[in-house]
Amino acid sequence: DTSALLRPPCSPAEFTASKWDSAEKKAEFANKLCKFIAADFKESLFTKAFYERLSMTFGHIAHYNREGFFGTYFENLAGKVEFLEHTLQWPCFGDPEYTYSDVEQVIKARLRNSDLLDAYRAMRAAEIEKSERAALKRLSEKYEGAPSAVTPIILTVEAARPTRRMTLADQQSLF
Repeated sequence: DTSALLRPPCSPAEFTASKWDSAEKKAEFANKLCKFIAADFKESLFTKAFYERLSMTFGHIAHYNREGFFGTYFENLAGKVEFLEHTLQWPCFGDPEYTYSDVEQVIKARLRNSDLLDAYRAMRAAEIEKSERAALKRLSEKYEGAPSAVTPIILTVEAARPTRRMTLADQQSLF
C-alpha cells in the first residue's frame, strides 16, 4: 500500500533544519523519495539532484555515479529488494542538525507501515520460481522427454603402448 508512503505528505515540522539545509528542503527530499518508491522507482523521477541527496543518505556513499546507483538498485526486483532491506536496516546515525537522520527515520517508519518490502519480496520469489520452473521444464524435456530418440554414444580409447623400450641413445637423439 503506497498510500502509507505518500499520505500525508511529509511536513517541514517533522524535521530539524541543518547547518546546510532547511527543514523545508528536508521535507521536499522526503516527499520526493516517497514518491519515487511509490512509483516503483521510476527512472524519470531519479534526477541528478535527487540522486546526489539520496546517495548521501542511508549509507549509500560508495556508488560512483547516478547510472551505477540506478543500475544497482532499481533496474530489477533483486535490486529493489536490496535497496528496501538496506534502507530499513540503516541505523540513522547522526544529529539531525548536521545530517538527514531525521528524514531517514521518517522514511523507515513509512516503509514499515506500507509493508512494501514484503510485497517486493513476494514478487521476487515469484520471479525466481517462474525462472526455476522454466529451467526445470527445459531440463526435464532435455533429459527425460524422449529417451528412445537419444542413443548414448560410448567411446573407448586404448592407450598407445610402445612396441619396444627406448634406449639411452634413442632418448639422446631427441635433443
